[in-house]
Amino acid sequence: MMKRQFKPFKPFQDDGKVLPRQATYMQYLSTKSTPATEWATVRRSPPISSHKARGNLAMAVQRMIITGLARLQDPQPEGLFTRGLESVKPGISPLGLLPLLTLSSTLGLLVVSLSYYLSQYGKLALEFFFLPGLILIFVPHVVRLVSPAPSRLERICLLCVVGLCFYFVQLMISPLHFSSFDQFLHWRTADDIARSGHLFSENAMLPVSPYYPGLEIVTNAFSTMSGLSTFHAAVAIISTARLLMILSLFMLYEQVTRSSRMAGIATIIYMTNPHFVFFDALFSYETLALSLATCVLYILARYENTNKDYRWIMVAAYIVLLAVTITHHMTDYVFNGLLILWAVVSLFEASSRDMRGTLATIACCGVLLSLAYAFFFQGNPVWGYLSSYFETAFTELGYIIAGTSTARPLFVNQAAPPAPIWDRLLMIASVGLVAFGLPFGLLSLWQQHRHDALAIMFGIASLAYPIVQMFRFTQFGSEIPGRSAAFLFLPIAYVLTIFITHFWPTRNLSWKATSLITCAIAVVLLGGVIFESGPALSGLPGSYTVVADGRSVEPEGIQAASWAFPYLGPDNRVGTDRINQMLMSTYGDQRVVTGLEDHVDISPVFFSSRVGPEEVAILRRAKIRYLVVDLRLSTSLPLEGFYFESGEPDAFRLTSPISRDALTKFNTIPQINRVFDSGNIVIYDVGAFADEPNQL
Repeated sequence: MMKRQFKPFKPFQDDGKVLPRQATYMQYLSTKSTPATEWATVRRSPPISSHKARGNLAMAVQRMIITGLARLQDPQPEGLFTRGLESVKPGISPLGLLPLLTLSSTLGLLVVSLSYYLSQYGKLALEFFFLPGLILIFVPHVVRLVSPAPSRLERICLLCVVGLCFYFVQLMISPLHFSSFDQFLHWRTADDIARSGHLFSENAMLPVSPYYPGLEIVTNAFSTMSGLSTFHAAVAIISTARLLMILSLFMLYEQVTRSSRMAGIATIIYMTNPHFVFFDALFSYETLALSLATCVLYILARYENTNKDYRWIMVAAYIVLLAVTITHHMTDYVFNGLLILWAVVSLFEASSRDMRGTLATIACCGVLLSLAYAFFFQGNPVWGYLSSYFETAFTELGYIIAGTSTARPLFVNQAAPPAPIWDRLLMIASVGLVAFGLPFGLLSLWQQHRHDALAIMFGIASLAYPIVQMFRFTQFGSEIPGRSAAFLFLPIAYVLTIFITHFWPTRNLSWKATSLITCAIAVVLLGGVIFESGPALSGLPGSYTVVADGRSVEPEGIQAASWAFPYLGPDNRVGTDRINQMLMSTYGDQRVVTGLEDHVDISPVFFSSRVGPEEVAILRRAKIRYLVVDLRLSTSLPLEGFYFESGEPDAFRLTSPISRDALTKFNTIPQINRVFDSGNIVIYDVGAFADEPNQL
C-alpha cells in the first residue's frame, strides 16, 4: 500500500511577497488590491500562536472581530447565484419543497386551532399548543429561505403561504363574525355607507374613521357586486391586501438588495413584527393602507433601477399615493416622512438628477395631499385626534424621565396574573435581538451600501426603534411600540438582512449558522406575538373576561344588542361600557355616547352609589335615552385598565371592581324603566330625565 504524501505548508504568497506562517487573514488582505471575494473560499488561517492560546477567550473574540471585518470588505457576499439570476436545473421542479412545507404549515394551523379549542381549560393549554403551532408554520420556511437552494418563484410562494397562514391564525379566533374592538369601529362605518349610500357619516366611537373610508369603500363595492355580507367581503379584501403586502415587500427588498435570497429573508423578518400576525390582519384601515404604501415604495425603487423613462409607472404611484391618503392617516403621514427622508438623502448620494426630482415631487405631493385632506376637509378631526393622544403620551413619558411619575411596571396587569417567566424571557429576547442586530447591520450598510439613497434612508429610519421602546414604560403611550412596529420593521428587516448575509454568506453557511439564524428569527416572532396578544393572552380565544375586547364578546351581549335594534329602534343615544358600546353600535345600530365625540364622561353615572342631581345632569347633558348595564363588571377589574373609556377616573389605577350595588341602583328609581333583562345585561330607559329636567 502506498503511503499518502502530504505537501509541506507554503506561506501565503502574493505577487512575490511571502508572508510568515502566522500571518492573519487581515494581514493578507492588507497586501491585496483586489476585493476580498478572491480569498473568501480559502480555508481559515492556521492558529495564530500555540495550541494553548487556542482556548483563550481574548483570542477567540479577536478572531471573530477579524473575520467580521474581513467579511465587510466583500462587495457582494451573496454572489450571482442568489441575486435573482439563478435558473432551475432540468428535471427539478421550480417549486422545490413548497408542497412539503405547505403541508407543515397546514399541520401548524391544525395545532393552532386545537389550542383555541383547549383555551377553555386554561392559559397554559393555549401556550403549549399555540406557540408550537406557530413554530411549525414558520420555522421550516425560514430554514428554506435562508438556504441558497430555492428558486425565486419558490421563495415568493413560500412567503405567500406563511403570510396567509398567519392571517388564518387571526381569522380562526372568530371565523364567523367580527370580534376585535377595532374591527367593530370600521364595521360601523362600512354599514353606515351601505345603509345611507353616502360617505362621511358620524361614528361616535371613532370620529376620524368616516373621513378615511378607503377600506370601507372597497369592502362595500365588493360586497355589493358579490352579494356577500360585510364580514365575508372583508375577509376577501384583507386576504388580497395581505398578498399585495407580501409581494410588494419582496420586490421592494429585491430591488434594493439585488438578491432574491436577501429579499426572502427580509420579508420573513418583517413578518416577525408584533402587528403582522394579529393587528394588521384585522378589518382596519391600516391593513389596507400599509399594503398600498409599500407598493408605492416598490414602484419608486423599480423606477429608480430602470434605465427607461416609464412615465406610466409614476402615474400608478400617484394614484396609489392618493388611495393611501384617503385610507389611513397615520400610514399616510409615516410614509410621507419616509419619502421626504429618501428625497433628502438622495441629494447627497449618487442618485440621478431625474430620480432626485421625482422623489422631491412625489414627497411634496404626498405632503400637500395630507395637509389639504386634514385641514381643508370640513369636519375632519384627525389633527385633534392625533395631537391629543401624542401630547398625553409624550407628557407622561416626560414626567417619568424627570422622576415626577412612576413608570408602568412591565409584564404586570392588575386584572391578570403576572406573565410566566418564559413569556417574559421571550418578550425581552425579541426586543433585545433586534436591538443587538441593528448596530452590526448598520455597520454593514455603511461599509457596503452607503452610496444607495434608499439603503441609507432605511438605515436612518431604523434608528427610531430603540427610541420608541421607551413608551413601554407609560400607560397611555404603551401602544406606540406595537403600532410603530408595522412601519419600523420595513427598514429594520432590511438592516438585519444585511447583517445576516454579510456575516453568514452562502459560501460560509453551515447547519450551525442556519440553526442560529432560524432560532433568532423565531424568538423575535414569538416574543412579538406574546406582546401583541396582550395580558394573559387576552387577544386569543378563552373564557369571558371583563373588558378584554375580543374575550368579552359573547352570545349574551350580541343577543342584547340584536334585540335593541328592532324593539328600541335605531340611533337612540345609549350610555354603556366599552364592550357594549361596540356591540350596541353595530348589532344594535344605536348611537353610543362617548367622550371622544360628545366630550361627556358618563362613567360617574355608573360608579356613583345613587342617582343624584350630578348624575342626572350628566344624563341630560349627554342626552342619553338608554343605559346598558353589564352586571359582570362587578366581578373583576377590567383587563384593559378601564371600564368605559381611558379618560375615566382612576383609569389604569383601579384597585377594586365597580360595586354591584352601584350597578343595580337604577332598579330603585321610579323614573327609570327596565325594558330588557337577560340576567347579566340590563337596559334601562332614562328618557324621563331628558324630557323633564327638573326631576330629582
